[in-house]
Amino acid sequence: MTPPLLKTVQPPVYPVQISRCDLAAYRAGNTGVDYVHSFDSGRPGPHVMVNALTHGNELCGMFAVKRLLDAAVRPAQGRLTLSFANVAAYEHAAAAAPHGVRFVERDFNRLWHDDLLAADHESVEARRAHQMRPLLHSVDCLLDLHSTWHALAPFFVLSRLPRVRALADRLALPPRQLFLPEVWHEGYHLIDYGAFRAPVGHAVALIAECGQHFALASRDTAWQVSVRFLQICGVFGPETAQLLCPGLVAADAIERYDIAVPVIASTDQLRLLCSYAGFVSFAQGEVAAMDGDQPVLAPFDGAVLLAPRPDPKRGQQAFSWGRAVAA
Repeated sequence: MTPPLLKTVQPPVYPVQISRCDLAAYRAGNTGVDYVHSFDSGRPGPHVMVNALTHGNELCGMFAVKRLLDAAVRPAQGRLTLSFANVAAYEHAAAAAPHGVRFVERDFNRLWHDDLLAADHESVEARRAHQMRPLLHSVDCLLDLHSTWHALAPFFVLSRLPRVRALADRLALPPRQLFLPEVWHEGYHLIDYGAFRAPVGHAVALIAECGQHFALASRDTAWQVSVRFLQICGVFGPETAQLLCPGLVAADAIERYDIAVPVIASTDQLRLLCSYAGFVSFAQGEVAAMDGDQPVLAPFDGAVLLAPRPDPKRGQQAFSWGRAVAA
């Protein structure tokens, strides 16, 4: 008997609700590094950093950092750094990519290891990393703002280090946490760099995935997460947080997921059988996608489809299987 045909879901097309703006006015920072601004309170406290444009086409963080600069936010204690990272990719607009590109030569969020940086002083992204690296060595708390191609519910990406988990739990905005595996199969994130991933220490770093690249909701989420992060890190108090973001409330319940198994596309035609918003749970053996004419099966009960990639090509990671984990 011929098996029934499985109906795949076409990837959605998303409206463009936010667009690039001119960042020229923010180029001349006060750190000796273009587009990086730092403010010292003169009082003891942590060095806190909010970073945007790690990927040039992820606009929500750019609006949050720009808004913090425009509001002249200054730290009540410690030091505050506000940065636009891969501005070259952001400005690399063309007819095919009018809102910038993810990167120009190398993924800026996959090269953060001293060995990788020592081997590359030439690519656009490595040169930028070398410029920013000295400052990053002094950062105690880092929030790296991102967005996703598909309209995923916002979530944190973080290591399983207890101190990082504790910060994400305190923030509780967004209320989902995605723990990185210990194997770096695609490269090293900014939040993996140096002291941020050291087993012993105090430095902490989080990625906030705020929603779909060009959605108004992602811009709003990036702002809310940034204000909450700065409050929790002691940059300002709850009164200032409410002035900047009235009605800001963290979630009561937190969802946590482990990345368990990456799914690598065998063809250029991998399509899902479920929502591209992800966080969909499957029973073991259930078909979640078709890779050409081959089904992609859930490897265990309760397998959760995480972070589907737009139009994955053969050899690229299409999504990850994860599992829900308790506190």
